[in-house]
Amino acid sequence: MSVLRPLDKQPGLNTATILLVGTEDALLQQLADSMLKEDCASELKVHLARSLPLPSNVNRPRIDLIVFVVNLHSKYSLRNVEESLHHVDATFFLGKVGFLITGGGRLSSHGGPAPGAHAADLRGPCAWCLSPEPAVPAEEL
Repeated sequence: MSVLRPLDKQPGLNTATILLVGTEDALLQQLADSMLKEDCASELKVHLARSLPLPSNVNRPRIDLIVFVVNLHSKYSLRNVEESLHHVDATFFLGKVGFLITGGGRLSSHGGPAPGAHAADLRGPCAWCLSPEPAVPAEEL
């Protein structure tokens, strides 16, 4: 098991490979299916992983983008992403990593800094998928 590096392999012609990392298989699969339904000029491949590191004995394509999916209702979800970040080479954070925050609502079940703070520290884009629950005040983020 090794650190994921962005330039380990040659890019495929007109191909982009996205790795979705998160603890909720159903959500990751739904997101992957939605991405694959979109009309795209290039071939899009989406791979799913519960956590990093990925097994090193598997032949896989070059990964062009990693999206970490965090559910605010699960402490394990954020902890899993924090631990997975240790297995990503720093050069991936130059435009090849994003964070998708799901769950919305209050952060009462979550101990520690808000996931948005991690994205800001790592200079990664952060998208929020909010549920109909009450919004989190900006000062809590």
